[in-house]
Amino acid sequence: MKGFRLLQRRDPTFRQEATISNAARKLAPVTIAEFDDYVERLGDEARSFELVDGVIVMMTNPTLRHEQIVSNTGARLKLAMDGRRCQTYYGGIRIQRSSDRKAPDKPKPDVVVRCGPISRDTGLRTYIDDPVVVVEVLSPSTKDVDRGRKLEFYKSLETLQHIVIVYQDQKRIEHYHRNGDDWTADEALIKLEDVLDLSAVEFTMTVAEAYFDVAIS
Repeated sequence: MKGFRLLQRRDPTFRQEATISNAARKLAPVTIAEFDDYVERLGDEARSFELVDGVIVMMTNPTLRHEQIVSNTGARLKLAMDGRRCQTYYGGIRIQRSSDRKAPDKPKPDVVVRCGPISRDTGLRTYIDDPVVVVEVLSPSTKDVDRGRKLEFYKSLETLQHIVIVYQDQKRIEHYHRNGDDWTADEALIKLEDVLDLSAVEFTMTVAEAYFDVAIS
């Protein structure tokens, strides 16, 4: 990708920004317009990429454990959200702050919920700009970015009410919820009976339900 900053999550350099070459640092951030053009040319392979802080990021192949956690969380959310006329997407839709194609962020969360009708024109978009709930399932190689730059981007979205971070190397769920103009981090949920409460969409789920059929040593 000539002229673009491309980092792979499985590459150790992705986890430590300080190791990125000085040449890469000097490249201008990739815009959404440039990113969209790139993924359009990639075709089906584009599903593996997201744009974070002006850097095109290649995501690793998901593990079975990752997909089970996403399914457990997403399925329960979808069942509850359908009754509220909200839509639940599993890792297939990206988020933008607005329609501004010069912006440097277009991440793809593992699960995202939005509420409200979808018009004919809106239905053709490759992104949503009004998420209410975002869920990210972590692994050691994604932790720094998902809990770093992506988390800060999510917190800047006016419509977002809940950010959920689920670990896959331990049974741990972190929950951030909007409190006016600020965000509050709840105490981490680590016991199977602990309850995740997404009050803005009237949804609850236990840690046991999130980790159903997931073997973690």
